[in-house]
Amino acid sequence: MRSIDCRGLLLILACSVSAQSPEPPKPAAPQNLQTGYCPQTRQLEAQPSQKFFLDGVIGKHHVRMFLDRGGSAVVGLFFHLSGDWTPTSLGGDWNNGNIEMSDATETHPATGTLKASLAGNRLNGTWTAVNSTQPEPVRLVAIPEPRCDGKEKWRRFNDPEWPVSFSYPASWHLEQSDNAVVLTCPNPSEIAYDQHIVIHQGTGMPEGPTHIVQCGKSWIYGDRCDCTQKDQHACATPKVSRTNSATMLDVSEQEHRIYCLEGGYVAAGEGEDRIMLLRDQWLEINAPVNTSEMINRVANSVTPHEKK
Repeated sequence: MRSIDCRGLLLILACSVSAQSPEPPKPAAPQNLQTGYCPQTRQLEAQPSQKFFLDGVIGKHHVRMFLDRGGSAVVGLFFHLSGDWTPTSLGGDWNNGNIEMSDATETHPATGTLKASLAGNRLNGTWTAVNSTQPEPVRLVAIPEPRCDGKEKWRRFNDPEWPVSFSYPASWHLEQSDNAVVLTCPNPSEIAYDQHIVIHQGTGMPEGPTHIVQCGKSWIYGDRCDCTQKDQHACATPKVSRTNSATMLDVSEQEHRIYCLEGGYVAAGEGEDRIMLLRDQWLEINAPVNTSEMINRVANSVTPHEKK
């Protein structure tokens, strides 16, 4: 998976004005902005534009919410901090601080509706699931934008089922499978654009998302590359360095793709990608662009488990 910041993908749909009429030009219609969320819940007007980060409760659940207002429309999401951080995307109307939003899209009906008012730094209202007649109270307060720079206390991931242990920011969410760990920053706007650090692992020769081949003492990477194609443009040579007892291969110079939050290709972009070689094991770390410092700190903390 390749993840990068989608906020640069807002597409401005300009209105056209006839140049043939001698009459004074008519006021331009409000511009619409295509949001980076996917699936799309609402189109935003250009102005006025506001963003809100909120923390509090929906019913009995501790949640974090992001709202992105554009004119009379608003989009956003929330997720449960005590759960698996699966986001619920929202879109709807903004009327002088009063909002009504749902998670309905063109492909699926709403499963719930948020009705609330934002006054000062507080959002109060209700969330009503479609299969319930009992609204849940919503009580949220505005907070500073959560940081994703890792400048906080770190904790240790040390699962005996994994071949290595490593450190990561304590406020981040960790989701583990047999062959990968996904690290997610608690900033809901980053979650909206599918921003994660993903660590893949395996044994033997690397078989991660990046196709890489060892040719003698050197390496090349790229789709369908082999040792007979070392001089071809499609095959790149990684930057090689050492960190602790591991060899680090920087394979960032390749195509990185942006995907919708719920799947589907959006566009090409940029990202960070490292492969670590540790004895007979390997890790591949994929991350959003401009996360070199974070990747290096995670990589420097990696310790292989001793074999029993």
